[in-house]
Amino acid sequence: MMMLLVLLGMLAGVSDAILCKDDIELDNVQDYIYRLEKKPLDKYWSKYVEPKKNANGELVIQRYNMHLTYTIFGKFDGDPSDATISAGYYKQDNSLIYSVEVDCGAGMWRSYAPNVELPEETEKYQEGQLEESCGDGEIFDVILKVQQAHLMNWLYNGQPLQEGSQNITFRKKGQEAVRERTLYVPSPDGRPKGGAADATKIKIQTTGSAVITRLAFGRCIAWPEEITRNCTAVNEWILKRSKSIVLGHELYGANVPTYFMECYNDTLFLWLQSKIHPDEKSIPESAYCCCVNMETGKLFSGDKNVDCQSSKECIQSCTSTSYDADLIAGT
Repeated sequence: MMMLLVLLGMLAGVSDAILCKDDIELDNVQDYIYRLEKKPLDKYWSKYVEPKKNANGELVIQRYNMHLTYTIFGKFDGDPSDATISAGYYKQDNSLIYSVEVDCGAGMWRSYAPNVELPEETEKYQEGQLEESCGDGEIFDVILKVQQAHLMNWLYNGQPLQEGSQNITFRKKGQEAVRERTLYVPSPDGRPKGGAADATKIKIQTTGSAVITRLAFGRCIAWPEEITRNCTAVNEWILKRSKSIVLGHELYGANVPTYFMECYNDTLFLWLQSKIHPDEKSIPESAYCCCVNMETGKLFSGDKNVDCQSSKECIQSCTSTSYDADLIAGT
């Protein structure tokens, strides 16, 4: 039954997202598995990390860029009083890395991690109250933000489903520095190996009236299709889930607040977006400038190679492509 639902979801079609590696429309499924095409430590994700010599004098990549984001979209198609939403990150052998459950009836969330001493067993890690209740006909989103092998966190409708923080000492340009980070997720694997570095899939299961309608994956920012024709609403949605100290959740945010959509007015998007979130092919310290549809905010042609340039070499104006004089005249 699960395989049938997965196939049905894949047949529903694929969206044109802004630089997501995958943006998959799903047909109200309740069981879905997304499998990573490339392993988190594959050079594909770290193309611009400079190799360094190891003890044998060989050039190897000693650091990996593991920042990956999974955004799950869904809705409550009926009374949600007994609805649950579960999502988990797993290794090839189906052993758990980190999972979360949203329980609408109880108004609670719970997270789970492997038992450190008995890795084949899972145990509750944290739990808390939902900030908002589930509602019939309402949309929802669940985000997994991965930062390092043992640093990752979940959000539900912009609410962090994790608590606590730690100060981590590291070296930057030869100097010792301290940074506040989320807590390490419990794991039988010794840092910095294992954990999310060994991930191969994310599994999603829902019960009751909760159904999944879409999954976006990659180094990107995706938002619900239901609000896509309102630039202001899109930015409110993005910033609530960002690392903004004022509008977001700082440590637990999915992205830095620098990356939001530029609006022409309350509803229309600016035809040239100057800072679209970098992806796996971006050069260091850069983003993208892209020509976008002024009504939807999506890439104008749907082709990154046509619509986007590196923010370090942005010379396009988009006036001959995505600029829509008729839309502007009607405002």
